[in-house]
Amino acid sequence: LAERMESLKSVTFQKELGSYYWKTEQNLAVANALATTLKSVDFPFDEAALFKAVELAKTDLTAELVKEFTELQGVIGGLYARAQGLDERVALAIYEQYKPASTEDAIPVSVEGQLLGLADRTQTIVAMFGIGNAPTGSKDPFALRRAANAIVKILAEAGLPLTIGDVLNASGVEGENKAQVEGFLRERVQFYLKDVRGF
Repeated sequence: LAERMESLKSVTFQKELGSYYWKTEQNLAVANALATTLKSVDFPFDEAALFKAVELAKTDLTAELVKEFTELQGVIGGLYARAQGLDERVALAIYEQYKPASTEDAIPVSVEGQLLGLADRTQTIVAMFGIGNAPTGSKDPFALRRAANAIVKILAEAGLPLTIGDVLNASGVEGENKAQVEGFLRERVQFYLKDVRGF
């Protein structure tokens, strides 16, 4: 997987934003900020495993198996990581990075997997809003509502000492864009509480 890092430069994440190599660097910055917040309250997690998982999370997108079976992205990366003798926490975080895929789905079991999921989705939402790709009406081509639902579900159920505000701050988003993303996430919190939890 480590040798595939360079190949991510030629896999487009979004044409206006950049490649999956760029995306990985951005995800690392968000994960680093989240890790700093957790360390400030002495919350236990494996920082080295988190950073390694974030770094390698998207590398399986360059594998022939994932090109053939796109629904296996993440899962294949996790299996490859395990087969290559990487730390089990790294392999598990990569394997579970796309969980929860829906509001019925379970969240990642490991703290590192939860943080990877938060960093990846938050970065995607903030970047997409930043170039004017916010969901409108029933249109949501980049599945940002699903990503936001996953952020809310992870924060609600994981027991992490993190708020929506912490996650937003970790993304580095500012100004008008921050207000928009904040409003968007607030809607998803209401959806989670009302439609998922029945409050």
